[in-house]
Amino acid sequence: MITSMISTLLFSSARGDKMAPEFIGKEWINTSSPVRMADRRGKVTLVYFWTFACYNCKNNLPAIQTLTETFKKDGVEMISIHTPEISEERNVENVKKAVEKHRIKYPVLIDGSYANWKAWGNNVWPCLYVVDKGGKIRGIEQGELNYGNQNGVGKVSGLIRRLLSEN
Repeated sequence: MITSMISTLLFSSARGDKMAPEFIGKEWINTSSPVRMADRRGKVTLVYFWTFACYNCKNNLPAIQTLTETFKKDGVEMISIHTPEISEERNVENVKKAVEKHRIKYPVLIDGSYANWKAWGNNVWPCLYVVDKGGKIRGIEQGELNYGNQNGVGKVSGLIRRLLSEN
């Protein structure tokens, strides 16, 4: 799989307001119990597909951290799904080391079987899904958020603010 360097925000019309699938898997990092999409109803949720050796994923980490910190006070939570691309990324201990190295504090779901990747219809690393309070996917940001000064963080932030204002 080739990772896109260019980020593109796709809005819900491209996906027909698809409901966000429930998370699949029991192996999590940075949380004492599995996160469920059902428990996120009433809150905006960001779901980030990545893998630790991916160049573009690593470049995205500061942008992901900015979004996490900016909207935490509003109840927006970042949930990441680590889906491996190469063999060394399949080792959970390697994922844990990468999470620690990059100071990732949000929940990380291990998706070694690609179950979440398939359920979400994902096809690229990195990829960020913006899920509204009702559980619908309202935006998809593929590639590096701020590649080439395209201000993906600003686009996603604008969408999050709009979703936070909805009832």
